[in-house]
Amino acid sequence: MSHNRKSIFLFAFFILSFSSKIAAQQNVSSELRFINHMLGRQNYDEALFLLENLQTKTLSQKDSVNYLLGWTLYGRKELNASAYYLSLVTEDSPWFEKSRFFAAYNQAYLRETNYSRELLGFFNENSSDQVVFMKNFQLAGMALLEREMDEFEHHAKKFTGNFSFTATEERKLNEYYNQISEMPYRSPFVAGIMSAAVPGLGRIYAGKTAEGISSLLYVGALLATSWDLYNRLGGNNPFFIISASLSGIFYVGNIWGSAVAVNRVQREFNYEMDQRILLDMHIPLRKLFP
Repeated sequence: MSHNRKSIFLFAFFILSFSSKIAAQQNVSSELRFINHMLGRQNYDEALFLLENLQTKTLSQKDSVNYLLGWTLYGRKELNASAYYLSLVTEDSPWFEKSRFFAAYNQAYLRETNYSRELLGFFNENSSDQVVFMKNFQLAGMALLEREMDEFEHHAKKFTGNFSFTATEERKLNEYYNQISEMPYRSPFVAGIMSAAVPGLGRIYAGKTAEGISSLLYVGALLATSWDLYNRLGGNNPFFIISASLSGIFYVGNIWGSAVAVNRVQREFNYEMDQRILLDMHIPLRKLFP
């Protein structure tokens, strides 16, 4: 009789333990669905709070939490932290490919392209065609960001235009490649020399035509005024000295500004190109992984 009671007790304990585990897992699944709903409404702060306090039991749940953490931080523009959590998602998860590609994109955006390549290195010829195409496209974009033109050409040779997710963006990357390759080199030294000879000419050479014309007009006007004062009042007159000093300051500033303009134009061009490249790296990812 005692033996039967013990068996019944153990059986009941097993049933209760099993039921508790099932209830706990269902509770976590319910929480994850609710968090995913909040992310759809872009309630990132609330979702992040819940995710950070959610206790997971299984690998599947951990993958889901890491994915949702990464996606939440992505929405908050915290790309480094987002990449970290997305990179923790294991290949057993249905979110693995999306997580790995967006982690790599985040690192490329932060110019951590070596780590980005490492993340994409998991995918190989055994991966699906769309993953292989996307990997090649992302690597091409990274090469263009780094101005590694030979590496870009290597990846661009694999562009077919047949993969709908990247067809338009492949064409755009090739256009950016041509624009970068054809961007003429401008020397800050030459720009300074040109503006020393003719005020504003160096800015025109740098590509800032309106600024060059403006420099020519105001520096020219100051020099003409100083020359007129010198002829009428003489070189020792205070008005001439003040005018000549101002003319000299603006003249030297015109030379220095022309040299700086060359670097500024190059920075503006590179920034614009980088933003376009990053946008066109991002669009296919959102198409493939909505």
